[in-house]
Amino acid sequence: MSTSRRFYIHIGMQKTGTSYLQAAMLRNREVLAEQGLDLVPPTKRETFELMLLVRDRYNPALDAASVPESLNKFSAALGRAPGSRALVSQESLAVAGPHQIRSLLDACGDREVHVIATVRDLARQLPSSWQQLLKSGGTMPYQRFLRQAQAREQEGEFQPPWTHLNVPAVLARWSEALGPDRIHVVTVPPAGSAPTTLLERYCGVLGVDPDRIVPEESRVNTSLGRVQAELLRRVNSELPVEMRPRQVYGAVGKRFFAAQVLTAQKQSPIRVPAEFRSWCEAVADRQIKTIEGAGYVVTGDLADLRCPDAAFCDEDDPVTQREVASAAVSALVHILSLRGEAVRRRAEGGGGAASTPGHAAAVRARAGRLVRRIRGRTLA
Repeated sequence: MSTSRRFYIHIGMQKTGTSYLQAAMLRNREVLAEQGLDLVPPTKRETFELMLLVRDRYNPALDAASVPESLNKFSAALGRAPGSRALVSQESLAVAGPHQIRSLLDACGDREVHVIATVRDLARQLPSSWQQLLKSGGTMPYQRFLRQAQAREQEGEFQPPWTHLNVPAVLARWSEALGPDRIHVVTVPPAGSAPTTLLERYCGVLGVDPDRIVPEESRVNTSLGRVQAELLRRVNSELPVEMRPRQVYGAVGKRFFAAQVLTAQKQSPIRVPAEFRSWCEAVADRQIKTIEGAGYVVTGDLADLRCPDAAFCDEDDPVTQREVASAAVSALVHILSLRGEAVRRRAEGGGGAASTPGHAAAVRARAGRLVRRIRGRTLA
């Protein structure tokens, strides 16, 4: 089938390797252009602003003044794009409503629009989706999140927190606008697969050579452990209103505190309690059956949507006050160490430039020793 003048909209789902794929595409945009694939919009910020406008989420008090013009800018840029294909990737587009989908499609001009949905087994996606909520400033406890997701699914409601997890409903909305033959379902491979398998599947849909795509040296969007996620949740609940604007929280809460400070700690993974296992497995069965019967173009194996044993724990293991206190001490020491390093460099005439990897490792090692001493004194 010809791919001439196609426009691919990668809609996620959330927590299905989207950050990894987006980083790989952005890093290799020149290589993609050589193969006839343009990124429109060309930056992550512009893509996010486009999503805000399309999804009717623009708030002048929270968002940049450039958002209202983002759809017009996108349409003009897509019209100028020289390649035979173009791509946008934004996981919050997945849950767009019918009129929101139509507004985006109308802006695509004469392009033949196709949707790519990366999908993952529910048991691995649930903890990741909860973390995504926390990294957006959320405060919902994990057990409540799981119970609400289960209740929404069982009641057939397309409401948070089930909206970003309801694969059949999302695909059906986009299929209604485009037809099933333009919906590409890419399954996320199970743990233990080759690290480039997802990228290879994705590139296969886009018609580009995965061997020419150099992914990030380290995987982005690192997950939090059970204790670190609970600490972030509690910090979010105490933040003042001045920290709530998206650009502020995104820079300080998500990309600094969560991604830099908390992910540096030793962690234990978040798993799904065994009481939810039968529900997760029943949902997986329904999702596979629905996708098989809908006529979508599947890349990968729908068996990848089966929930692995390792995603579950025998019983709920609540985080203790002691564990949260210990993680908080580690986080404070990390933050103060970074601040101290910046002050030291300014005093030595080095400005605020980043330290060398070796020196940064030494700072972290000193911080770790200090954390252990403080824990021994205050948490014994």
